[in-house]
Amino acid sequence: MAEYTAVRVRESRFAWIQPLLPLTPFFAGLVIVILIWGWEPAQPAEESLPRAEEPVRIEYLVTAEQLSRMSYTDSVLGEMSWLITDSSLEELDRVLRTYGILSAEERSQFLAQAMVETAGGKWLTELGDEDYFNRYGYTTGTRGAGYLHLTFAYGQMAFATWMMKRSVPQLADITYQNPTCHGREEIEAAYYAALRLAANLGLDVSAYSRIVYDSQSPVTTGADYIGEAFPWESAGYFWHITGIGEALSQEPGSHNTDTASQLVGGSNWQSRREAYEAIRPVLEDGDTNEVKEK
Repeated sequence: MAEYTAVRVRESRFAWIQPLLPLTPFFAGLVIVILIWGWEPAQPAEESLPRAEEPVRIEYLVTAEQLSRMSYTDSVLGEMSWLITDSSLEELDRVLRTYGILSAEERSQFLAQAMVETAGGKWLTELGDEDYFNRYGYTTGTRGAGYLHLTFAYGQMAFATWMMKRSVPQLADITYQNPTCHGREEIEAAYYAALRLAANLGLDVSAYSRIVYDSQSPVTTGADYIGEAFPWESAGYFWHITGIGEALSQEPGSHNTDTASQLVGGSNWQSRREAYEAIRPVLEDGDTNEVKEK
């Protein structure tokens, strides 16, 4: 009897659970939801995450430090050194790459010509007066400009057409006439045909038409504009269309300077040789910037 009583007591002790038994699935589901709600996927250790690679720094083909070491004393022109800004240095690098002036020899020859033509960038337009320019067949507006002194109205028209063709996608198919193998009338006709097409398409090409001197223009045009906006570009263009790079011997030396001087059409050949002799060792010494043309 006592045993029976003990059992009854134990049963009565847990009798309150019986009404809750039907709710067991609900409570089980609630527990699962709570567990899922609070669960976060394990994160991989920080060390296992891939690290972002540092951007590759592209070295200039000609650095500011190299330009500073190119100073020398010319036997005729006196003290020579580069006067160049950071933006001009960046533009020089872009032009060298754009026009494939990549080897140490070709860069040296290019810079030697530019050094003498502009006194290291001090004079980006040709010095002289109207009478002086007229003696050579051009004017103040069409005088030499840029690091290789692009000259003449037809030279400006050809360069302007070249820039429109390369820089304006809608004009990619216009005709460009190379001054080394086409006459002035052909060059002029191609230039004005490009302007007419641009006008018909509603394109603003004033950034390039200003390359051609216009005495009636309210803004700077011609030689002064080239010197301001396209000094290195015009030089790279001239180097390219005259084929100076291809004309140079594979054997480095001042004989290549004479070849370049002849094609550039500049005087002071001896000064250009001296410029090359000062520039070449700087680019040759530990040169790691030379790249292959793609």
